[in-house]
Amino acid sequence: SKIKKLFNGLINAMRYVMTGLLAGILLAFIPVFDTHTGFVLQPLWHGALHKIQTIEPSSTKIDKLSFAITTDSGYYHLDANGALKRFIAGGDNFIKPTIDGNFYISYKKVGNDITMYNATNEIFWKIASAEYPYSAPDGSIIVLLTADGSSARIADFNGNIYANTQLNGQFCTAVAFSPQGGFAGIGFIDGRFYIVNNRGQSIYAGQSPQGTIVKGIAIDSTGQFAIVHCGDSSKDLLLCINIARQKTWLHELSTSHHVKTALAVNSSGHALFLDMHSLLAVDIKDKDVTEYPVVKKRYGQSQINNTDDIFTITYPAATGGSVWYIWDWNKGKLYSREFFEEPFLYSIISNNLILLQGQEMLACFAYQQ
Repeated sequence: SKIKKLFNGLINAMRYVMTGLLAGILLAFIPVFDTHTGFVLQPLWHGALHKIQTIEPSSTKIDKLSFAITTDSGYYHLDANGALKRFIAGGDNFIKPTIDGNFYISYKKVGNDITMYNATNEIFWKIASAEYPYSAPDGSIIVLLTADGSSARIADFNGNIYANTQLNGQFCTAVAFSPQGGFAGIGFIDGRFYIVNNRGQSIYAGQSPQGTIVKGIAIDSTGQFAIVHCGDSSKDLLLCINIARQKTWLHELSTSHHVKTALAVNSSGHALFLDMHSLLAVDIKDKDVTEYPVVKKRYGQSQINNTDDIFTITYPAATGGSVWYIWDWNKGKLYSREFFEEPFLYSIISNNLILLQGQEMLACFAYQQ
Protein backbone atom coordinates (compact mmCIF):
# COMPACT_ATOMS: atom_id res chain seq x y z
CA SER A 1 0.00 0.00 0.00
CA LYS A 2 0.99 3.65 -0.39
CA ILE A 3 0.96 4.16 3.39
CA LYS A 4 3.29 1.17 3.90
CA LYS A 5 5.69 2.43 1.21
CA LEU A 6 5.68 5.90 2.78
CA PHE A 7 6.35 4.42 6.23
CA ASN A 8 9.25 2.31 4.92
CA GLY A 9 10.67 5.35 3.14
CA LEU A 10 10.58 7.36 6.36
CA ILE A 11 12.28 4.53 8.26
CA ASN A 12 15.07 4.35 5.66
CA ALA A 13 15.49 8.12 5.69
CA MET A 14 15.76 8.13 9.50
CA ARG A 15 18.27 5.29 9.28
CA TYR A 16 20.55 7.36 7.06
CA VAL A 17 20.10 10.43 9.23
CA MET A 18 20.87 8.50 12.42
CA THR A 19 23.85 6.82 10.79
CA GLY A 20 25.29 10.21 9.97
CA LEU A 21 24.51 11.51 13.45
CA LEU A 22 26.08 8.50 15.16
CA ALA A 23 29.21 8.73 13.06
CA GLY A 24 29.39 12.46 13.67
CA ILE A 25 28.91 12.08 17.42
CA LEU A 26 31.52 9.34 17.64
CA LEU A 27 34.09 11.26 15.66
CA ALA A 28 33.37 14.49 17.48
CA PHE A 29 34.61 12.75 20.63
CA ILE A 30 37.86 11.70 18.95
CA PRO A 31 40.27 14.57 19.60
CA VAL A 32 43.67 15.26 18.19
CA PHE A 33 45.28 12.55 20.25
CA ASP A 34 48.76 13.16 21.68
CA THR A 35 50.10 10.69 24.24
CA HIS A 36 53.45 10.41 25.99
CA THR A 37 54.56 8.45 22.91
CA GLY A 38 54.17 11.53 20.72
CA PHE A 39 51.43 9.89 18.64
CA VAL A 40 48.88 12.28 17.10
CA LEU A 41 45.59 11.16 15.51
CA GLN A 42 43.55 13.68 13.52
CA PRO A 43 40.10 12.95 12.01
CA LEU A 44 39.92 14.21 8.41
CA TRP A 45 36.41 13.35 7.26
CA HIS A 46 33.51 10.99 8.00
CA GLY A 47 30.07 10.02 6.76
CA ALA A 48 27.54 7.26 6.25
CA LEU A 49 28.63 4.34 4.08
CA HIS A 50 25.24 4.32 2.37
CA LYS A 51 25.51 8.03 1.60
CA ILE A 52 29.08 8.35 0.35
CA GLN A 53 27.99 11.02 -2.12
CA THR A 54 27.15 13.37 0.77
CA ILE A 55 30.54 13.17 2.50
CA GLU A 56 32.06 16.61 2.96
CA PRO A 57 35.69 16.34 1.77
CA SER A 58 38.50 17.43 4.03
CA SER A 59 40.19 20.74 3.26
CA THR A 60 43.53 19.01 3.89
CA LYS A 61 45.34 18.50 0.60
CA ILE A 62 46.34 14.86 0.07
CA ASP A 63 48.11 14.29 -3.23
CA LYS A 64 47.79 11.17 -5.39
CA LEU A 65 46.13 8.94 -2.79
CA SER A 66 42.79 7.19 -3.13
CA PHE A 67 40.73 4.34 -1.68
CA ALA A 68 38.37 1.67 -2.99
CA ILE A 69 35.17 1.18 -0.95
CA THR A 70 33.59 -2.08 -2.02
CA THR A 71 29.86 -2.84 -2.06
CA ASP A 72 27.77 -5.78 -3.23
CA SER A 73 27.35 -4.18 -6.66
CA GLY A 74 30.77 -2.62 -7.30
CA TYR A 75 33.03 -0.09 -5.60
CA TYR A 76 33.32 3.61 -4.88
CA HIS A 77 36.60 5.26 -5.85
CA LEU A 78 37.36 8.01 -3.34
CA ASP A 79 40.15 10.53 -3.12
CA ALA A 80 41.89 10.29 0.23
CA ASN A 81 40.36 13.66 1.18
CA GLY A 82 36.86 12.11 0.90
CA ALA A 83 35.87 13.41 -2.55
CA LEU A 84 34.03 10.85 -4.69
CA LYS A 85 35.77 10.21 -8.01
CA ARG A 86 33.42 7.58 -9.45
CA PHE A 87 31.39 4.45 -8.83
CA ILE A 88 32.35 1.34 -10.79
CA ALA A 89 29.56 -1.21 -11.17
CA GLY A 90 30.28 -4.90 -11.44
CA GLY A 91 27.15 -5.73 -13.40
CA ASP A 92 26.89 -9.50 -13.79
CA ASN A 93 30.55 -9.93 -12.83
CA PHE A 94 32.42 -10.06 -9.56
CA ILE A 95 35.01 -7.32 -9.21
CA LYS A 96 38.01 -6.94 -6.90
CA PRO A 97 39.68 -3.51 -6.81
CA THR A 98 43.20 -2.75 -5.71
CA ILE A 99 43.43 -0.97 -2.38
CA ASP A 100 43.75 2.43 -4.11
CA GLY A 101 40.90 1.72 -6.55
CA ASN A 102 43.03 2.50 -9.60
CA PHE A 103 42.64 -1.01 -11.03
CA TYR A 104 40.20 -3.85 -10.61
CA ILE A 105 39.83 -7.49 -11.61
CA SER A 106 36.56 -8.65 -13.17
CA TYR A 107 35.42 -12.27 -13.46
CA LYS A 108 32.34 -14.49 -13.35
CA LYS A 109 31.54 -17.16 -10.77
CA VAL A 110 31.56 -19.66 -13.62
CA GLY A 111 33.53 -18.16 -16.50
CA ASN A 112 36.42 -18.66 -18.87
CA ASP A 113 38.38 -15.44 -18.53
CA ILE A 114 39.68 -12.88 -16.03
CA THR A 115 40.15 -9.22 -16.95
CA MET A 116 41.96 -6.36 -15.27
CA TYR A 117 40.70 -2.84 -15.94
CA ASN A 118 41.91 0.56 -14.86
CA ALA A 119 39.55 2.87 -13.01
CA THR A 120 38.32 4.44 -16.26
CA ASN A 121 37.18 0.97 -17.46
CA GLU A 122 39.95 0.49 -20.02
CA ILE A 123 41.17 -3.10 -20.34
CA PHE A 124 44.68 -3.50 -18.93
CA TRP A 125 44.89 -7.23 -19.67
CA LYS A 126 42.69 -10.27 -20.20
CA ILE A 127 43.61 -13.92 -19.68
CA ALA A 128 41.83 -17.16 -20.47
CA SER A 129 41.20 -18.83 -17.11
CA ALA A 130 38.39 -20.62 -15.31
CA GLU A 131 40.24 -20.23 -12.00
CA TYR A 132 39.21 -18.06 -9.06
CA PRO A 133 41.44 -14.95 -8.66
CA TYR A 134 42.76 -13.64 -5.34
CA SER A 135 44.59 -10.32 -5.65
CA ALA A 136 47.17 -8.61 -3.45
CA PRO A 137 46.17 -5.19 -2.05
CA ASP A 138 48.38 -3.43 -4.61
CA GLY A 139 47.64 -5.90 -7.44
CA SER A 140 51.31 -6.91 -7.64
CA ILE A 141 50.54 -10.63 -7.39
CA ILE A 142 47.40 -12.64 -8.14
CA VAL A 143 46.75 -16.21 -7.03
CA LEU A 144 44.68 -18.21 -9.52
CA LEU A 145 43.04 -21.04 -7.58
CA THR A 146 41.35 -24.01 -9.22
CA ALA A 147 37.66 -24.64 -8.52
CA ASP A 148 38.42 -27.66 -6.34
CA GLY A 149 40.98 -25.69 -4.31
CA SER A 150 43.75 -28.22 -4.92
CA SER A 151 46.27 -26.18 -6.93
CA ALA A 152 47.22 -22.64 -7.91
CA ARG A 153 49.06 -20.59 -10.48
CA ILE A 154 50.52 -17.11 -10.10
CA ALA A 155 49.95 -14.00 -12.22
CA ASP A 156 51.78 -10.70 -11.91
CA PHE A 157 50.46 -7.15 -12.23
CA ASN A 158 50.85 -7.26 -16.03
CA GLY A 159 48.86 -10.47 -16.45
CA ASN A 160 51.84 -12.76 -17.03
CA ILE A 161 51.08 -16.25 -15.70
CA TYR A 162 53.65 -18.45 -14.00
CA ALA A 163 52.95 -22.13 -13.39
CA ASN A 164 54.49 -23.85 -10.38
CA THR A 165 53.71 -27.56 -10.08
CA GLN A 166 54.63 -27.39 -6.39
CA LEU A 167 51.62 -25.23 -5.53
CA ASN A 168 49.14 -27.96 -4.66
CA GLY A 169 47.53 -29.65 -1.70
CA GLN A 170 44.38 -31.43 -0.61
CA PHE A 171 42.23 -28.29 -0.31
CA CYS A 172 43.23 -24.63 0.01
CA THR A 173 42.37 -23.11 3.40
CA ALA A 174 44.43 -19.91 3.38
CA VAL A 175 45.51 -17.32 0.82
CA ALA A 176 47.37 -14.23 2.04
CA PHE A 177 49.49 -11.42 0.64
CA SER A 178 52.24 -9.07 1.71
CA PRO A 179 50.98 -5.46 1.96
CA GLN A 180 53.36 -4.58 -0.89
CA GLY A 181 56.19 -6.23 -2.76
CA GLY A 182 54.38 -9.01 -4.58
CA PHE A 183 54.49 -12.00 -2.19
CA ALA A 184 51.73 -14.50 -1.46
CA GLY A 185 51.14 -17.35 0.96
CA ILE A 186 49.03 -20.39 0.08
CA GLY A 187 48.07 -23.00 2.69
CA PHE A 188 46.16 -26.27 2.55
CA ILE A 189 44.05 -28.46 4.81
CA ASP A 190 46.74 -31.16 4.78
CA GLY A 191 49.31 -28.78 6.31
CA ARG A 192 51.28 -27.92 3.19
CA PHE A 193 52.03 -24.24 2.62
CA TYR A 194 54.08 -22.13 0.21
CA ILE A 195 55.41 -18.58 0.14
CA VAL A 196 55.86 -17.37 -3.45
CA ASN A 197 56.90 -14.24 -5.32
CA ASN A 198 55.05 -12.68 -8.26
CA ARG A 199 57.08 -14.73 -10.74
CA GLY A 200 55.65 -17.92 -9.28
CA GLN A 201 58.88 -18.95 -7.56
CA SER A 202 58.63 -20.60 -4.15
CA ILE A 203 60.81 -18.76 -1.64
CA TYR A 204 59.69 -21.07 1.17
CA ALA A 205 57.81 -24.38 1.24
CA GLY A 206 56.80 -26.09 4.46
CA GLN A 207 54.53 -28.46 6.31
CA SER A 208 52.67 -27.82 9.55
CA PRO A 209 53.46 -30.11 12.50
CA GLN A 210 51.51 -33.38 12.21
CA GLY A 211 50.00 -32.07 8.99
CA THR A 212 47.39 -29.97 10.78
CA ILE A 213 45.22 -27.41 8.98
CA VAL A 214 46.81 -24.16 7.82
CA LYS A 215 44.42 -21.56 9.26
CA GLY A 216 46.21 -18.34 8.35
CA ILE A 217 49.41 -16.86 6.89
CA ALA A 218 51.10 -13.46 7.00
CA ILE A 219 54.13 -12.29 4.94
CA ASP A 220 56.07 -9.05 5.15
CA SER A 221 56.59 -6.75 2.16
CA THR A 222 60.21 -7.79 1.61
CA GLY A 223 59.60 -11.55 1.63
CA GLN A 224 62.01 -12.06 4.54
CA PHE A 225 59.56 -13.11 7.26
CA ALA A 226 56.31 -15.05 7.54
CA ILE A 227 54.09 -16.44 10.24
CA VAL A 228 51.75 -19.42 9.78
CA HIS A 229 48.79 -20.19 12.05
CA CYS A 230 48.05 -23.91 12.06
CA GLY A 231 46.35 -26.52 14.21
CA ASP A 232 43.26 -28.66 14.75
CA SER A 233 40.23 -28.60 17.04
CA SER A 234 42.31 -29.12 20.20
CA LYS A 235 45.60 -27.25 19.76
CA ASP A 236 46.93 -24.37 17.63
CA LEU A 237 50.48 -23.31 16.87
CA LEU A 238 52.28 -20.34 15.35
CA LEU A 239 55.05 -21.35 12.98
CA CYS A 240 57.43 -18.37 12.86
CA ILE A 241 59.64 -18.27 9.77
CA ASN A 242 62.82 -16.37 8.99
CA ILE A 243 62.67 -16.89 5.23
CA ALA A 244 66.02 -15.23 4.56
CA ARG A 245 67.73 -17.78 6.83
CA GLN A 246 65.29 -20.64 6.15
CA LYS A 247 64.84 -21.04 9.92
CA THR A 248 61.63 -21.70 11.90
CA TRP A 249 60.43 -21.97 15.48
CA LEU A 250 57.08 -22.82 17.11
CA HIS A 251 54.86 -21.15 19.67
CA GLU A 252 51.88 -23.00 21.15
CA LEU A 253 48.69 -20.97 21.57
CA SER A 254 46.45 -21.16 24.62
CA THR A 255 43.33 -21.48 22.49
CA SER A 256 42.31 -23.44 19.42
CA HIS A 257 40.67 -21.12 16.88
CA HIS A 258 37.70 -22.51 14.97
CA VAL A 259 37.39 -19.40 12.78
CA LYS A 260 40.15 -17.47 11.01
CA THR A 261 41.77 -14.78 13.10
CA ALA A 262 43.99 -11.84 12.21
CA LEU A 263 47.79 -11.79 11.98
CA ALA A 264 50.40 -9.58 10.32
CA VAL A 265 54.18 -9.22 10.15
CA ASN A 266 56.49 -6.38 9.11
CA SER A 267 59.91 -6.27 7.46
CA SER A 268 61.69 -6.21 10.86
CA GLY A 269 60.23 -9.60 11.72
CA HIS A 270 57.77 -8.04 14.19
CA ALA A 271 54.36 -9.75 14.09
CA LEU A 272 51.00 -9.38 15.82
CA PHE A 273 48.52 -12.23 16.32
CA LEU A 274 44.98 -11.76 17.64
CA ASP A 275 44.14 -14.45 20.18
CA MET A 276 40.73 -14.77 21.85
CA HIS A 277 41.63 -12.85 25.01
CA SER A 278 44.90 -11.18 24.10
CA LEU A 279 47.19 -9.77 21.46
CA LEU A 280 50.50 -11.56 20.91
CA ALA A 281 53.55 -9.55 19.84
CA VAL A 282 55.97 -11.94 18.16
CA ASP A 283 59.62 -11.18 17.47
CA ILE A 284 60.59 -13.72 14.82
CA LYS A 285 64.32 -12.92 14.87
CA ASP A 286 64.66 -13.03 18.67
CA LYS A 287 62.19 -15.91 19.15
CA ASP A 288 60.14 -13.99 21.68
CA VAL A 289 56.39 -13.69 22.33
CA THR A 290 54.81 -11.01 24.55
CA GLU A 291 51.13 -11.17 25.51
CA TYR A 292 49.00 -8.04 25.94
CA PRO A 293 45.44 -7.98 27.33
CA VAL A 294 42.84 -6.56 24.95
CA VAL A 295 39.05 -6.47 24.76
CA LYS A 296 37.86 -10.08 24.42
CA LYS A 297 36.95 -10.96 20.84
CA ARG A 298 34.11 -13.02 19.48
CA TYR A 299 34.18 -15.06 16.31
CA GLY A 300 33.78 -12.96 13.19
CA GLN A 301 35.77 -10.85 10.75
CA SER A 302 39.03 -9.65 12.27
CA GLN A 303 41.89 -7.82 10.63
CA ILE A 304 45.41 -6.55 11.29
CA ASN A 305 47.18 -4.23 8.83
CA ASN A 306 50.47 -2.45 9.20
CA THR A 307 52.91 0.10 7.90
CA ASP A 308 56.34 -0.53 9.44
CA ASP A 309 55.80 -0.83 13.23
CA ILE A 310 52.34 0.83 13.23
CA PHE A 311 49.48 -1.70 13.16
CA THR A 312 45.70 -1.26 13.00
CA ILE A 313 43.59 -3.98 14.58
CA THR A 314 39.84 -4.40 14.15
CA TYR A 315 37.58 -7.20 15.37
CA PRO A 316 34.10 -7.91 16.82
CA ALA A 317 33.97 -7.70 20.61
CA ALA A 318 32.49 -10.41 22.85
CA THR A 319 30.24 -7.80 24.50
CA GLY A 320 28.87 -6.61 21.14
CA GLY A 321 29.96 -4.07 18.58
CA SER A 322 33.54 -3.86 17.36
CA VAL A 323 36.93 -2.69 18.58
CA TRP A 324 39.60 -0.59 16.87
CA TYR A 325 43.20 -0.43 18.09
CA ILE A 326 46.19 1.47 16.78
CA TRP A 327 49.31 -0.31 17.99
CA ASP A 328 53.03 0.39 17.91
CA TRP A 329 54.94 -2.88 18.05
CA ASN A 330 57.62 -1.33 20.29
CA LYS A 331 55.45 0.99 22.41
CA GLY A 332 52.19 -0.96 22.64
CA LYS A 333 48.72 0.55 22.43
CA LEU A 334 48.57 4.06 20.97
CA TYR A 335 44.79 4.36 20.71
CA SER A 336 41.66 2.22 21.09
CA ARG A 337 37.92 2.70 20.72
CA GLU A 338 34.82 0.52 20.83
CA PHE A 339 32.06 1.06 18.25
CA PHE A 340 29.03 -0.54 19.88
CA GLU A 341 26.73 0.04 16.87
CA GLU A 342 29.08 -1.56 14.32
CA PRO A 343 29.04 -5.40 14.03
CA PHE A 344 32.32 -5.34 12.13
CA LEU A 345 35.09 -2.93 11.14
CA TYR A 346 37.54 -2.91 8.25
CA SER A 347 40.64 -0.72 8.06
CA ILE A 348 43.31 0.40 5.59
CA ILE A 349 46.59 2.00 6.67
CA SER A 350 48.75 3.73 4.09
CA ASN A 351 50.93 6.85 3.84
CA ASN A 352 50.11 8.02 7.40
CA LEU A 353 46.38 7.68 6.73
CA ILE A 354 43.88 5.22 8.24
CA LEU A 355 40.55 4.48 6.58
CA LEU A 356 37.98 2.92 8.90
CA GLN A 357 34.87 1.28 7.47
CA GLY A 358 31.97 -0.32 9.32
CA GLN A 359 28.57 -1.55 8.29
CA GLU A 360 27.20 1.98 8.59
CA MET A 361 30.02 4.51 8.89
CA LEU A 362 33.12 5.50 6.94
CA ALA A 363 35.92 7.71 8.29
CA CYS A 364 39.49 8.73 7.52
CA PHE A 365 42.24 9.82 9.90
CA ALA A 366 45.77 11.15 9.62
CA TYR A 367 48.41 10.20 12.15
CA GLN A 368 51.90 11.35 13.06
CA GLN A 369 54.63 10.21 15.39
